[in-house]
Amino acid sequence: MLRRTIFATLGVGVVALVVLCLVGYPLAGLGACIGLALGIVNIRLVMSTASRLNASGTTKVRRPMAMNTLSRLGLTTVIAIGLAIVNLALGMGVLGGIAVFYFLFVVSLVVTLLRQGAVT
Repeated sequence: MLRRTIFATLGVGVVALVVLCLVGYPLAGLGACIGLALGIVNIRLVMSTASRLNASGTTKVRRPMAMNTLSRLGLTTVIAIGLAIVNLALGMGVLGGIAVFYFLFVVSLVVTLLRQGAVT
């Protein structure tokens, strides 16, 4: 499922960069690619944290997972706001890229669940 999301994200990133450059907003295209990359990195970190906590065998995973998620969310927010302060088009592109990534991720998740018959 993640592989499909990453390939779709790469395709959307290339299309966004080309289209936004053609219409005169190259920094927004770059921002979209940065936002998509932030989404990929975040999901990879979520998966590695979950597998690390699962492998450790601890039963109390709520607090470490919450703190890890909070720190990633804070860092992503600081990056997005910082880039919006530097250049509004770049920052808006980052926010749009993050939103598009999570939309693609949810679509990929739903498709996977429908194929497995988990959702009726």
